[in-house]
Amino acid sequence: MKLPRFLVFGFLALLIFVEGASLPHGSSSRSSTEDEDSMGFMKAAAILKGSMNESIDPCEDFFEFTCGKWMVNNPIPDDLATYTHFEELREKVKKEMRNLYEDKVPSTSNAINKLKKIYATCTDVENFNKRKSHDLHKTLETFGYWPIIHDKKWSAVNFDLTDLLLKIEQSRGSEIFIDINIVKDRKNVSRRLLSFDQGNLGLGTREYYLNETKYSKQLDAYEKYVTTKVGLIAEDAKISKTKNDITLDVKEILEFEKKLARILKPGEERRNFTEMYNLFRFSDLKTMMPLIDWEKYFKGLIPLDMHDYLDLDPEIIVAEPAYLDRVKNLIAGTDTRIITNYILWRYTAYWDLDERFDDIRHELLHILTGKKIKSPRWKDCSSIINSKMSYASGAMYVRSFFHEEDKASALEMIENLKTSFKETLAENDWMEESTRKYAQEKASEMSSLIGFPDFVLNDTALDEYYENLTIVEGEPYSTVTQKMIQWAQYKAFRRLKEEVDRNEFEKSSAEVNAFYSSVKNGITFPAAILQPPFFDRTFPKVLNYGAIGMVIGHEITHAFDDQGSQFDKMGNLHNWWDAETKTTFLERTRCMIDQYSQYEVPGTSLKVNGILTQGENVADNGGLKHAYMAYRAYIKKLGHEEGKIPGFEKYTTDQIFYIGYGITWCGHSKPRNLINQILTGVHSPSRFRVNGVVRNQPEFAVAFKCSVGSKMNPEKRCAVW
Repeated sequence: MKLPRFLVFGFLALLIFVEGASLPHGSSSRSSTEDEDSMGFMKAAAILKGSMNESIDPCEDFFEFTCGKWMVNNPIPDDLATYTHFEELREKVKKEMRNLYEDKVPSTSNAINKLKKIYATCTDVENFNKRKSHDLHKTLETFGYWPIIHDKKWSAVNFDLTDLLLKIEQSRGSEIFIDINIVKDRKNVSRRLLSFDQGNLGLGTREYYLNETKYSKQLDAYEKYVTTKVGLIAEDAKISKTKNDITLDVKEILEFEKKLARILKPGEERRNFTEMYNLFRFSDLKTMMPLIDWEKYFKGLIPLDMHDYLDLDPEIIVAEPAYLDRVKNLIAGTDTRIITNYILWRYTAYWDLDERFDDIRHELLHILTGKKIKSPRWKDCSSIINSKMSYASGAMYVRSFFHEEDKASALEMIENLKTSFKETLAENDWMEESTRKYAQEKASEMSSLIGFPDFVLNDTALDEYYENLTIVEGEPYSTVTQKMIQWAQYKAFRRLKEEVDRNEFEKSSAEVNAFYSSVKNGITFPAAILQPPFFDRTFPKVLNYGAIGMVIGHEITHAFDDQGSQFDKMGNLHNWWDAETKTTFLERTRCMIDQYSQYEVPGTSLKVNGILTQGENVADNGGLKHAYMAYRAYIKKLGHEEGKIPGFEKYTTDQIFYIGYGITWCGHSKPRNLINQILTGVHSPSRFRVNGVVRNQPEFAVAFKCSVGSKMNPEKRCAVW
């Protein structure tokens, strides 16, 4: 799941001021814990003061009540299309990581030093501008030429689909028509298998291609981008191509991509994992997709020590066999010149090129998302490094910023949230007893990974992980990228023979997010999310439970949403529901779907896609409910209510809990970006992640004394968990 973001001038400046102002004066008998608690309450006050618009009636618009001031004081930065507390915190972490990446002092870890070299090469704008697109052009020549550029040098007689797809995969990990992954076997999570699924699109959003009238502006911008980029590549290669020369080929590329879009299934139809689990043998691909020589493709891709694995004709997973038939017919019925042009067009997107290409890409992104200026190169490189070398970057982060005490505090909250969820299961009157019992077992069995994997603190272990990645000083970034791609591919393919570790920490610790894995039945909270405004061990507990507590509850609830509920306590795809309980569950979920489908998103003329967002909406609603239950259980055990937050004494602790929740999701987006989110995203926009949830919580209405029939206290509510 994805989540929200942070505070610019308001919070950071105010936090520095408040921390300085809250230093103890007078008595030296105060303990460090008392000082920390006092500081935590002052930090909390700063967050509330910088966020709330108290002129708004919380019973009419709780989102505006909790976030109104924050949105006024925190406009969307020019190089972003959306800004929330999560995005703000991500920006903060990127700056922290930039300082670490650019630190000239060598690390004691060879892996970290490799990462620094890659980052330095990635941010060398002068070298990018000097090399232009020459490295790309030389590579295209070795692929047998690109017809849109080289025209008659390309020969249809020499066209080899397998060879072309293999070369782009080896070079940049590019997959065009079919996504190929190494995944845990959903029905036997103790092993991994090769998985084959439908491909993706240049614009990402399928709906852009299907409604040319409504999204003509996006399609026109895309066509301009393709035409201009091809022109620049031709210019660098000193090949004379007029705009008219390129335009016809570009139009053929886009018409082909529209046909590809039509044969892809939308996300709403891809939520049943049983339907998308189809076991075959590797040899079956010969008849299912005969246009590709699969043995040649994979033996050219995988390391030599994995060839014997293919020789055993292993089982594979094909998500949708009918898609292979559809894409086979599409490719077979299209001129090979168009196929080559399309494949190599998509391949160019995997190349980082000079500033001219960044500029024209920004022009496209401006139309698609509304962002005003392109992001600085260092930000892009920081994201790339964090993704490609997640353990090394995570090691740098936790060694500099993470506190072990935060891990213990988060684990305690997780256990409290699990207890609350199991109490709800025990009290539900709509579950048959055997299903209820298994659900409780699944909640108990859920694993919790917090902060970071232990091995990243050990130089020897970290260096061993990256030992086969060799980076040479002075290499161009194109070479470095190909090395990283092949290293990652080899490592991934070898995992087909390795044992599966259910407790493997598979995320970067520098990532601001939280996750639930169905095939692990486990939740993961990277170190970077455990900081204000979501969490601070010195905060009053009410704020922690309303913020990170709700996020924890959200991830736990994912185990029981429409998708997570399809997996058993060990992560295997297995139906453990009795028929009557399942029917009731689907009815309760339908209520949530219908509720969110009614919400029209301001500035877009579109409504929330209740089907596509149902899992996240169920998790939001369940997460808040169980975070509140866990907090009240904490207070009961404590024996008294917590102290008041300075300046907000008029609010009860229950009200502060819900305010803390609302603030977590403060955020706003450019209308164009919202359109893209609605069409493809699995999360509802921020406003509805607040208002859509609290209206379903009876405890919220009691806390704020909302009259029945007010917007936040409707007569009809939806609840799944």
